[in-house]
Amino acid sequence: MELRERGEDAAGLLGSLGLLENVPASHDLFVAAPSIYELVERSADVAGDSFLGYSIGCQLDLQAWEPIAKAVQEAETIGEMLSRFVVYALDHSSSTRFFLRTEGDRSTFGFERVVEPTIKPAQNDAFYLGFISSMLMRAIHEHWDSTSVLFRVADPDVIPATASRLRVAKGDNHGIQVKFPTAWLFEHFEKSSFHADSPAYDITNPPNSLIGSVRHALIHHLHEPGLTVDKAANICGYKKRRLSKDLREEGTTLAKEIAKLKTERAGQQLANTDSRIADIAQAVGFKDPTVFSRAFKNWTGQSPQEYRRNHKQ
Repeated sequence: MELRERGEDAAGLLGSLGLLENVPASHDLFVAAPSIYELVERSADVAGDSFLGYSIGCQLDLQAWEPIAKAVQEAETIGEMLSRFVVYALDHSSSTRFFLRTEGDRSTFGFERVVEPTIKPAQNDAFYLGFISSMLMRAIHEHWDSTSVLFRVADPDVIPATASRLRVAKGDNHGIQVKFPTAWLFEHFEKSSFHADSPAYDITNPPNSLIGSVRHALIHHLHEPGLTVDKAANICGYKKRRLSKDLREEGTTLAKEIAKLKTERAGQQLANTDSRIADIAQAVGFKDPTVFSRAFKNWTGQSPQEYRRNHKQ
């Protein structure tokens, strides 16, 4: 889908690997891990984008994967959420084993490959880092501090330097590790940070416009503080100047689209939940509820409290 959206020949790449272009979703379908590794690595070459794996990983609808959805539904603490995910993921992958290990004041979460791949899994690790970092940032929520977290992947050079200010070091080909403070495991797990805010990416109806693609890429990053135009352009895989020019031709700007997405998410939570204003503010990237309230009134003409009274179902 990503290659098609970029106007690249997905069929040619899949055919060269002996894979079908259109494959029905089925629990009976099995593709060996080495084929997937090669597919992901070569997709980045076809797209001419060394950050392709990370970009796709960040775009995933996390709760569309059953192990995450079940863990989110049942967990009360961050540690319980990660532990349940490790157990539930066993039934969904035969080539990797997720783990959670505690050693004093530092804990390690990640996965190990059952068999070492024959090629460097640079883009594959980048893909996993994209979705794992998104999952951890949502789970840890207000306690997240990127300076206390260290990721290890096969090739740090395929992770954008601006990737949520993540600290990334070189690891090996066996899997991914992320170290963080053990104290985070005992914190209360905020389920609302995982609530779906947009429909899952439908393989039969992917975004078919620039604006739709930009919105789809950014929807999973709205909770991140400091979602600047520069950072948003990087998430979308564009140079800021090029993306700004293309969006102006569509009659909008990147700043406007970010504001629209944040307005939609905040409005949805105000109308459909009893969440505190402070929690809703954090869900759209504001640490200070007062700053959020001013921004929301600027966007809608109503304060969050007024909007909730007028739209509460």
